[in-house]
Amino acid sequence: MKKLLVLLVIFSMLTAVGCSAASQTSALTSGTDLSQTEKPYKELTGTVVVFGTSIWAMEPGSTGVAGRLEELTSFEVKDYSLLGGMATRIEGDSFSDISLVSILLYNEDKLSREMRDAIPDADYVIIAFGGNDHSMGIPASGDGESYENALLISVETIKKMNPDARIVLVGPTNGWGMEDGEYVFATELDFGGGKLGDYVDAMKRVAEKEDILCVNMLDAWTFCEDDPTRYAEDGSHLTELGRRVYAEYLAKNIYDHYFAVAITPPSSALRPSGSS
Repeated sequence: MKKLLVLLVIFSMLTAVGCSAASQTSALTSGTDLSQTEKPYKELTGTVVVFGTSIWAMEPGSTGVAGRLEELTSFEVKDYSLLGGMATRIEGDSFSDISLVSILLYNEDKLSREMRDAIPDADYVIIAFGGNDHSMGIPASGDGESYENALLISVETIKKMNPDARIVLVGPTNGWGMEDGEYVFATELDFGGGKLGDYVDAMKRVAEKEDILCVNMLDAWTFCEDDPTRYAEDGSHLTELGRRVYAEYLAKNIYDHYFAVAITPPSSALRPSGSS
């Protein structure tokens, strides 16, 4: 039997409502480390509260996504991302204790209360989920138990807690695994709830309905195909290089959107350097 290891990556490209994937991949791979420049997006100010998965939580230090985002901007990032299969999903008539919906509405543990208490003072709230929903077979859409419904509940709840917060949805992209000694990409895999594109489509519908920004890197992850391990060390969790690229891309697109400035970085601006 073929042995297939498939893990998923949440990555980011922020656009206007609708989550269309901008053709910025060439810019992403045509320069150097933006963090070498003193706060290239210093105009981005305020408090950012992040709810996400191990893509953020695996490295909480200065080389993690949150640390890199602070390095590039004037943001104060409060990262409440968690390990352990975090997802948005709804499970039947109850909610999983590791779901975002449970944290926002039901859990009464100290950390969940702290996470909720951070929302009213946030200028931006980033919701970075979808990969675990997909890999665990949670339906992408449909009544009741679905990623789409859980995401919609989460957004509506956050809006009630802080109507002025700028909410950003960050959806899943394809990961890689090994099959017969060859790298394979997970874009077409269905674990029972739909393909990755179905989860992105669900995110788009929520963004359109709620008139918020969303992230779609599903169409822009092909830059790693020449050497997937440079960006995702195990097919899912990002290398230091991958985390840097993630944060640079996210900061650039937030800036482009909210400041209505189409930034064209110098040719040295965004190419990953040789070391990870």
